[in-house]
Amino acid sequence: MVLKHSDGLDIMLMTLGTIGCVADGASMSSIMLVLSNLMNGYASSYLTLQEINKYALDLLYVAVGVGSGAFLEGFCWARTAERQTSRLRTKYLQAVLRQEVGFFDTYQGASMTSQVVSSISTDMLIILGVLTEKVPNFIMNIAMFMTAQMTAVYLCWRLAIVAIPAVLMLIIPGLVYGKLLTDVGEKIQEAYTVAGGIVEQALSSIRTVYSYVREDHTAQSYSDALEPILNLGSKQGLMKGMAIGSVGIAYAVWALQGWYGSILVTEKGVKGGNAFTAGVCIVYGGL
Repeated sequence: MVLKHSDGLDIMLMTLGTIGCVADGASMSSIMLVLSNLMNGYASSYLTLQEINKYALDLLYVAVGVGSGAFLEGFCWARTAERQTSRLRTKYLQAVLRQEVGFFDTYQGASMTSQVVSSISTDMLIILGVLTEKVPNFIMNIAMFMTAQMTAVYLCWRLAIVAIPAVLMLIIPGLVYGKLLTDVGEKIQEAYTVAGGIVEQALSSIRTVYSYVREDHTAQSYSDALEPILNLGSKQGLMKGMAIGSVGIAYAVWALQGWYGSILVTEKGVKGGNAFTAGVCIVYGGL
Protein backbone atom coordinates (compact mmCIF):
# COMPACT_ATOMS: atom_id res chain seq x y z
CA MET A 1 0.00 0.00 0.00
CA VAL A 2 2.89 2.37 0.71
CA LEU A 3 5.11 1.51 -2.24
CA LYS A 4 2.26 1.88 -4.74
CA HIS A 5 2.64 5.66 -4.44
CA SER A 6 6.27 5.52 -5.62
CA ASP A 7 7.28 6.80 -9.05
CA GLY A 8 10.18 5.91 -11.32
CA LEU A 9 12.72 7.90 -9.33
CA ASP A 10 11.60 6.23 -6.10
CA ILE A 11 11.99 2.80 -7.68
CA MET A 12 15.51 3.71 -8.79
CA LEU A 13 16.36 5.01 -5.31
CA MET A 14 15.00 1.86 -3.67
CA THR A 15 16.96 -0.31 -6.10
CA LEU A 16 20.20 1.55 -5.37
CA GLY A 17 19.40 1.45 -1.66
CA THR A 18 18.88 -2.31 -1.83
CA ILE A 19 22.23 -2.72 -3.58
CA GLY A 20 23.79 -0.63 -0.83
CA CYS A 21 22.15 -2.82 1.83
CA VAL A 22 23.55 -5.96 0.21
CA ALA A 23 27.02 -4.39 -0.01
CA ASP A 24 26.80 -3.35 3.63
CA GLY A 25 25.67 -6.81 4.66
CA ALA A 26 28.49 -8.47 2.73
CA SER A 27 31.13 -6.36 4.49
CA MET A 28 31.99 -8.91 7.16
CA SER A 29 32.29 -11.75 4.67
CA SER A 30 34.57 -9.67 2.46
CA ILE A 31 36.81 -8.77 5.38
CA MET A 32 36.98 -12.40 6.52
CA LEU A 33 38.02 -13.54 3.05
CA VAL A 34 40.96 -11.14 3.10
CA LEU A 35 41.87 -11.90 6.71
CA SER A 36 41.83 -15.65 6.10
CA ASN A 37 44.56 -15.30 3.48
CA LEU A 38 46.48 -12.89 5.70
CA MET A 39 46.33 -15.22 8.71
CA ASN A 40 47.40 -18.17 6.58
CA GLY A 41 50.31 -16.08 5.39
CA TYR A 42 51.30 -15.26 8.96
CA ALA A 43 51.28 -18.96 9.77
CA SER A 44 53.72 -19.67 6.96
CA SER A 45 57.30 -18.51 6.75
CA TYR A 46 56.98 -17.13 3.24
CA LEU A 47 55.00 -13.94 3.89
CA THR A 48 56.70 -11.02 2.18
CA LEU A 49 56.25 -7.28 2.41
CA GLN A 50 54.71 -7.23 -1.06
CA GLU A 51 52.03 -9.70 0.03
CA ILE A 52 51.29 -7.65 3.15
CA ASN A 53 50.87 -4.56 0.99
CA LYS A 54 48.56 -6.53 -1.28
CA TYR A 55 46.35 -7.57 1.64
CA ALA A 56 46.33 -4.00 2.97
CA LEU A 57 45.23 -2.77 -0.44
CA ASP A 58 42.50 -5.43 -0.55
CA LEU A 59 41.20 -4.22 2.81
CA LEU A 60 41.22 -0.67 1.46
CA TYR A 61 39.12 -1.78 -1.51
CA VAL A 62 36.70 -3.49 0.87
CA ALA A 63 36.48 -0.32 2.97
CA VAL A 64 35.71 1.80 -0.09
CA GLY A 65 33.09 -0.66 -1.32
CA VAL A 66 31.40 -0.99 2.07
CA GLY A 67 31.49 2.77 2.63
CA SER A 68 29.90 3.40 -0.75
CA GLY A 69 27.25 0.77 -0.09
CA ALA A 70 26.46 2.20 3.35
CA PHE A 71 26.13 5.67 1.83
CA LEU A 72 23.72 4.38 -0.81
CA GLU A 73 21.78 2.51 1.86
CA GLY A 74 21.32 5.56 4.06
CA PHE A 75 20.87 8.24 1.41
CA CYS A 76 18.62 6.42 -1.07
CA TRP A 77 16.20 4.98 1.46
CA ALA A 78 15.99 8.25 3.39
CA ARG A 79 15.40 10.22 0.20
CA THR A 80 12.69 7.94 -1.16
CA ALA A 81 11.05 7.81 2.27
CA GLU A 82 10.78 11.60 2.36
CA ARG A 83 9.39 11.70 -1.18
CA GLN A 84 6.79 9.01 -0.57
CA THR A 85 5.64 10.32 2.82
CA SER A 86 5.30 13.81 1.36
CA ARG A 87 3.11 12.39 -1.38
CA LEU A 88 1.08 10.43 1.16
CA ARG A 89 0.52 13.54 3.28
CA THR A 90 -0.96 15.30 0.27
CA LYS A 91 -3.23 12.39 -0.59
CA TYR A 92 -4.29 12.05 3.05
CA LEU A 93 -5.33 15.70 3.20
CA GLN A 94 -7.10 15.44 -0.15
CA ALA A 95 -9.05 12.44 1.14
CA VAL A 96 -10.16 14.42 4.20
CA LEU A 97 -11.22 17.40 2.10
CA ARG A 98 -13.30 15.15 -0.17
CA GLN A 99 -15.55 14.15 2.73
CA GLU A 100 -19.15 15.34 2.86
CA VAL A 101 -20.15 18.34 4.95
CA GLY A 102 -21.72 16.11 7.58
CA PHE A 103 -18.30 14.71 8.39
CA PHE A 104 -17.05 18.17 9.38
CA ASP A 105 -20.23 18.89 11.35
CA THR A 106 -19.52 15.85 13.50
CA TYR A 107 -16.05 17.11 14.44
CA GLN A 108 -16.06 20.85 14.92
CA GLY A 109 -13.50 23.40 15.96
CA ALA A 110 -10.00 22.80 17.18
CA SER A 111 -10.73 19.15 17.95
CA MET A 112 -11.16 18.35 14.27
CA THR A 113 -7.99 20.23 13.33
CA SER A 114 -5.89 18.60 16.03
CA GLN A 115 -7.15 15.12 15.14
CA VAL A 116 -6.33 15.52 11.46
CA VAL A 117 -2.90 17.02 12.09
CA SER A 118 -2.07 14.47 14.79
CA SER A 119 -3.24 11.55 12.66
CA ILE A 120 -1.24 12.67 9.62
CA SER A 121 1.91 13.32 11.67
CA THR A 122 1.72 10.03 13.58
CA ASP A 123 1.05 7.85 10.55
CA MET A 124 3.70 9.54 8.42
CA LEU A 125 6.34 9.22 11.14
CA ILE A 126 5.63 5.49 11.37
CA ILE A 127 5.91 5.05 7.60
CA LEU A 128 9.05 7.20 7.53
CA GLY A 129 10.64 5.06 10.24
CA VAL A 130 9.81 1.87 8.36
CA LEU A 131 11.28 3.06 5.06
CA THR A 132 14.38 4.71 6.51
CA GLU A 133 15.32 2.12 9.14
CA LYS A 134 13.29 -1.08 9.28
CA VAL A 135 13.38 -2.08 5.62
CA PRO A 136 17.11 -1.31 5.07
CA ASN A 137 18.08 -3.10 8.28
CA PHE A 138 16.02 -6.14 7.31
CA ILE A 139 17.63 -6.37 3.87
CA MET A 140 21.10 -5.79 5.32
CA ASN A 141 20.68 -8.48 7.99
CA ILE A 142 19.38 -11.00 5.47
CA ALA A 143 22.33 -10.24 3.18
CA MET A 144 24.76 -10.55 6.10
CA PHE A 145 23.35 -13.92 7.15
CA MET A 146 23.36 -15.38 3.63
CA THR A 147 26.80 -14.11 2.63
CA ALA A 148 28.33 -15.09 5.98
CA GLN A 149 27.13 -18.68 5.78
CA MET A 150 28.16 -19.01 2.13
CA THR A 151 31.59 -17.61 2.96
CA ALA A 152 31.92 -20.09 5.83
CA VAL A 153 31.11 -22.97 3.47
CA TYR A 154 33.66 -21.65 0.98
CA LEU A 155 36.42 -21.25 3.57
CA CYS A 156 35.91 -24.49 5.50
CA TRP A 157 32.96 -26.61 4.47
CA ARG A 158 33.66 -29.33 7.04
CA LEU A 159 33.39 -26.85 9.91
CA ALA A 160 30.36 -25.20 8.33
CA ILE A 161 28.46 -28.48 8.08
CA VAL A 162 28.95 -29.08 11.80
CA ALA A 163 28.52 -25.52 13.12
CA ILE A 164 25.74 -24.05 10.97
CA PRO A 165 23.04 -26.31 12.50
CA ALA A 166 24.18 -25.10 15.92
CA VAL A 167 23.43 -21.53 14.83
CA LEU A 168 19.75 -22.42 15.14
CA MET A 169 20.31 -22.22 18.90
CA LEU A 170 20.99 -18.51 18.36
CA ILE A 171 18.04 -17.89 16.03
CA ILE A 172 15.22 -19.84 17.68
CA PRO A 173 15.38 -18.10 21.11
CA GLY A 174 15.26 -14.71 19.42
CA LEU A 175 12.17 -15.67 17.41
CA VAL A 176 10.39 -17.16 20.43
CA TYR A 177 11.12 -14.27 22.75
CA GLY A 178 10.27 -11.78 20.01
CA LYS A 179 6.82 -13.34 19.64
CA LEU A 180 6.28 -13.38 23.41
CA LEU A 181 7.41 -9.76 23.75
CA THR A 182 5.00 -8.74 21.00
CA ASP A 183 2.10 -10.44 22.78
CA VAL A 184 2.99 -8.81 26.10
CA GLY A 185 3.32 -5.43 24.40
CA GLU A 186 -0.17 -5.77 22.94
CA LYS A 187 -1.58 -6.62 26.38
CA ILE A 188 0.15 -3.60 27.89
CA GLN A 189 -1.31 -1.39 25.17
CA GLU A 190 -4.78 -2.76 25.88
CA ALA A 191 -4.34 -2.10 29.60
CA TYR A 192 -3.24 1.47 28.89
CA THR A 193 -6.31 1.91 26.71
CA VAL A 194 -8.58 0.83 29.58
CA ALA A 195 -6.80 3.17 32.02
CA GLY A 196 -6.95 6.02 29.52
CA GLY A 197 -10.66 5.44 29.07
CA ILE A 198 -11.21 5.88 32.80
CA VAL A 199 -9.32 9.18 32.77
CA GLU A 200 -11.12 10.41 29.67
CA GLN A 201 -14.51 9.53 31.11
CA ALA A 202 -13.70 11.22 34.41
CA LEU A 203 -12.45 14.42 32.78
CA SER A 204 -15.37 14.63 30.37
CA SER A 205 -17.79 14.33 33.30
CA ILE A 206 -15.73 16.16 35.89
CA ARG A 207 -18.74 18.05 37.27
CA THR A 208 -20.61 14.82 37.86
CA VAL A 209 -17.56 13.35 39.59
CA TYR A 210 -17.36 16.33 41.92
CA SER A 211 -21.11 16.36 42.51
CA TYR A 212 -21.15 12.75 43.73
CA VAL A 213 -17.78 13.06 45.52
CA ARG A 214 -16.28 10.28 43.41
CA GLU A 215 -12.73 11.62 43.23
CA ASP A 216 -11.24 8.90 45.42
CA HIS A 217 -13.23 6.19 43.68
CA THR A 218 -12.06 7.39 40.26
CA ALA A 219 -8.45 7.52 41.42
CA GLN A 220 -8.75 4.00 42.84
CA SER A 221 -10.29 2.73 39.61
CA TYR A 222 -7.42 4.23 37.66
CA SER A 223 -4.90 2.67 40.04
CA ASP A 224 -6.58 -0.73 39.70
CA ALA A 225 -6.48 -0.41 35.91
CA LEU A 226 -2.74 0.27 36.06
CA GLU A 227 -2.03 -2.74 38.29
CA PRO A 228 -1.92 -5.29 35.42
CA ILE A 229 0.55 -3.02 33.61
CA LEU A 230 3.04 -3.39 36.47
CA ASN A 231 2.83 -7.17 36.30
CA LEU A 232 3.09 -7.19 32.52
CA GLY A 233 6.03 -4.79 32.70
CA SER A 234 7.88 -7.15 35.04
CA LYS A 235 7.12 -10.04 32.71
CA GLN A 236 8.32 -8.03 29.73
CA GLY A 237 11.57 -7.17 31.51
CA LEU A 238 12.14 -10.83 32.34
CA MET A 239 11.62 -11.83 28.72
CA LYS A 240 13.98 -9.12 27.49
CA GLY A 241 16.61 -10.33 29.93
CA MET A 242 16.21 -13.91 28.75
CA ALA A 243 16.37 -12.80 25.11
CA ILE A 244 19.59 -10.87 25.70
CA GLY A 245 20.99 -13.63 27.86
CA SER A 246 20.37 -16.20 25.14
CA VAL A 247 23.19 -14.53 23.19
CA GLY A 248 25.46 -16.40 25.59
CA ILE A 249 24.72 -19.50 23.53
CA ALA A 250 27.24 -18.04 21.08
CA TYR A 251 30.00 -19.10 23.48
CA ALA A 252 28.79 -22.68 23.29
CA VAL A 253 28.91 -22.47 19.49
CA TRP A 254 32.41 -21.01 19.74
CA ALA A 255 33.45 -23.92 21.97
CA LEU A 256 32.13 -26.42 19.44
CA GLN A 257 33.93 -24.65 16.61
CA GLY A 258 37.15 -24.42 18.59
CA TRP A 259 37.11 -28.13 19.38
CA TYR A 260 36.22 -29.35 15.90
CA GLY A 261 38.34 -26.70 14.19
CA SER A 262 41.42 -27.83 16.09
CA ILE A 263 40.79 -31.40 14.90
CA LEU A 264 40.49 -30.21 11.31
CA VAL A 265 43.72 -28.20 11.54
CA THR A 266 45.80 -30.87 13.26
CA GLU A 267 44.47 -33.99 11.55
CA LYS A 268 42.79 -32.95 8.28
CA GLY A 269 45.26 -30.35 7.05
CA VAL A 270 42.82 -27.44 7.09
CA LYS A 271 44.48 -24.03 7.30
CA GLY A 272 44.03 -22.29 10.63
CA GLY A 273 43.10 -18.96 9.09
CA ASN A 274 40.29 -20.54 7.08
CA ALA A 275 38.92 -22.40 10.11
CA PHE A 276 38.98 -19.32 12.34
CA THR A 277 37.41 -16.90 9.85
CA ALA A 278 34.78 -19.48 8.90
CA GLY A 279 33.83 -19.71 12.57
CA VAL A 280 33.58 -15.92 12.82
CA CYS A 281 31.28 -15.83 9.79
CA ILE A 282 29.04 -18.55 11.20
CA VAL A 283 28.61 -16.96 14.63
CA TYR A 284 28.29 -13.32 13.66
CA GLY A 285 26.13 -14.17 10.67
CA GLY A 286 23.78 -16.02 13.00
CA LEU A 287 23.66 -13.14 15.46
